Amino acid sequence: MPLGPVGATVDPDTARARARAVLEADKYHEPRLPRPFKGVLEWFADLLRPIVNAVDRVGGAILEWVLALPGGRFILLALVAGMAVGLVWWLASRRSRSVVGAPGGFGLVDPTADPDQLEEESRRAEAEGDFPLALRRTYEAGLLRLVRSDRLVLLPQTTAEAAAAQVAHPTMDRLTVTFQEVVFGGREVAPVELSEARRSWTELLTAGVVAAEAR
Repeated sequence: MPLGPVGATVDPDTARARARAVLEADKYHEPRLPRPFKGVLEWFADLLRPIVNAVDRVGGAILEWVLALPGGRFILLALVAGMAVGLVWWLASRRSRSVVGAPGGFGLVDPTADPDQLEEESRRAEAEGDFPLALRRTYEAGLLRLVRSDRLVLLPQTTAEAAAAQVAHPTMDRLTVTFQEVVFGGREVAPVELSEARRSWTELLTAGVVAAEAR
């Protein structure tokens, strides 16, 4: 839309009208798309608003109550720190579980592995000071020996808790708790605990042999 020859006098009202016409063109405006769910979303927001407001009021009241206590700020900091530690532990636990089940999709242990070889790896890990790995290899070797003695059916999805439930023996329960604390929870292992775990596995496997001979 031409504004007239250069140097020509243009009426201000005419110039504003022409500029407005240019700016109102479609290319200068973001297209407005239809919003068929606008009414549904607004209804859902109205439905949740009382709940959100109630939670906000309760949370605010609890916060004020905690801060009003003697040492309330320290209590609040301790609660926040506790939640942070819990979150870190949960994330580490999830990562540990994924690592345990990752190699080849075997789950707790590779069913084709040799338990004697796993025990040898456990001894090497112990000599190198890697007690968590040593305990894990001992646990894996014990699981395979339970499988070979027909006391355990081990599937890729079998968890440590499920394996302990199948064996149904107090010693297996203790071994499972220690295994989970170390492998899933990241707890350190003392050398005496590793020795105790090996004795417990010997006790558990020997008990199975005695029970089988009694039958």
